[in-house]
Amino acid sequence: MSTTTRSEAVRQYLEKYDRETLVGAGLIVPAVLLIVLALVYPFLSALFISFTDYAAGEIVGLSHYEWLFGTDTFWSALKRSLLWTVGNLALQGIAGIGIALLLHRHFFGRDAVRTVMLIPFVIPSAVTAVMWRWLLNTTYGPLNQWLVQLGLLSQPVNPLADPSLALLTVTLINTWRWAPLVALVVFAVLQTIPNEEYEAARIEGAGMLNEFYHVTYPHLQSSMTVLGLLGFLLTFNIFDIIWLLTNGGPVGRTTTLPVFIYEIAFNTQRIGRGTAISVVLFLLLVVFVALYFQQEEFKEGGEFA
Repeated sequence: MSTTTRSEAVRQYLEKYDRETLVGAGLIVPAVLLIVLALVYPFLSALFISFTDYAAGEIVGLSHYEWLFGTDTFWSALKRSLLWTVGNLALQGIAGIGIALLLHRHFFGRDAVRTVMLIPFVIPSAVTAVMWRWLLNTTYGPLNQWLVQLGLLSQPVNPLADPSLALLTVTLINTWRWAPLVALVVFAVLQTIPNEEYEAARIEGAGMLNEFYHVTYPHLQSSMTVLGLLGFLLTFNIFDIIWLLTNGGPVGRTTTLPVFIYEIAFNTQRIGRGTAISVVLFLLLVVFVALYFQQEEFKEGGEFA
């Protein structure tokens, strides 16, 4: 090959490389700009506001963070948020898997049950809150009346107004809303498991528990891990259903971090303090996600990166 031919080939290769680079950059840059506009800019704005007295327009430095880490209310809200999140994930996982296993069995009307099952998930939060407040009302709530008539209660009780039961009650209501989605995902995975694996397990003499542990669970593990991650992030940030049901009460027993942010930022008009709590909440979730992916890398590679 002559020098001229080689030079021409190199030139064509570089032109092709440049075109591919430009095309790739053209596809990536809009997405990067969108991420910057949707995430980075709002975070930097919030970070700046957290260092100011928003109403007075003055820079106050770290005073909001000093107040935040020095108040017991923040630590109580953080512990309550963790309890709320873990409780929801546990109950939704158990209920979702249980419902999916039932739906995996063939019975008359299974398709209708599967459709009706999703109704709690599609009902708006406001409607859900109104419905459950009505059901649990001590004066005209039908649920209380039925329980009294059955002799299970001596008198009507509103668990949303009971400090010892409020958080558990809201957790159960939220589980009622979200468990159908978990069940739908698990059911879809169950449909992909070959029947031969179950037949082989039965031939080996496996009971229902062993069958679930050795056949079903390995297929569910990756899906449940992803659901757990997304569920943690979504549940930790839930505000609407808690506020609509209890307003963070009674006596602060359902005040999670999102509710605490709303109370400080809007009820007391301390925008700077509320934003500081939001920044801390965001950073906590970022750390959680980073630890999650670090753990996944450890599982795949056998050592931390």
